[in-house]
Amino acid sequence: MNTARLSAMLVKEYHDIKSNFTILSVLFVPLFLAVIFSRLDGEQDFALSFIFLEAVAFVTMYAQAVLIGEEKEKNTLQVLLLSPATAAEIMIGKSIISVILTVITFVVPILIIDVRMESPLLFCIILLLAVIFFAAMGTLVGLLSENLVQTSMYILPLSFLFGFSPMIEMYFSDSVIADILGYSPGNYIMEACMGAINGEAFSSYRGDILWLGGWTIAALAVTLLTFKKKKLSK
Repeated sequence: MNTARLSAMLVKEYHDIKSNFTILSVLFVPLFLAVIFSRLDGEQDFALSFIFLEAVAFVTMYAQAVLIGEEKEKNTLQVLLLSPATAAEIMIGKSIISVILTVITFVVPILIIDVRMESPLLFCIILLLAVIFFAAMGTLVGLLSENLVQTSMYILPLSFLFGFSPMIEMYFSDSVIADILGYSPGNYIMEACMGAINGEAFSSYRGDILWLGGWTIAALAVTLLTFKKKKLSK
């Protein structure tokens, strides 16, 4: 892994994001939700898990897809694909800034809501899996889109679908839609997060973490295959 290449990509992404109003605006979604939930009485474990899900769906995945889409719009992605950088280096280099933004938009809500975390290590593992999954999905959407407009058209519905899948599942309870959404990554993230926050027995949400791990491996595999296919086509 060439750290100089990763550093160069990180600096470039930082300068791109500074002038990108679309990405900067989605950073306020988790923060806005945290302020709202902090003033409401209710289950704070649910609130924090929901904010976490929105952070990875709207910040990690959305920002990642838009950054890749911008590279294609400016034809700089082709240059990157033809460079000596490996697929892993490009994917990691293009994801670092999205991960940093996600961590920031999640730490601040924790401080605002002030929830006691009973199993912080397991919570961090869930966070890591979710961030990798959504960064891979954002990269995949960016690679499959022809331009930035198409990227926005694809990524917004996906962000809402992943981000609100637990709510949609509850709304359509006792239906086929609920059965299908029961296997969605968003559902597993919510269940596992609430289990870790409340300090429940690991066995009660071990299945959710395993399913999330499976989704993450599948998303990484499909994204890497797509990336290599795009690189070979150049």
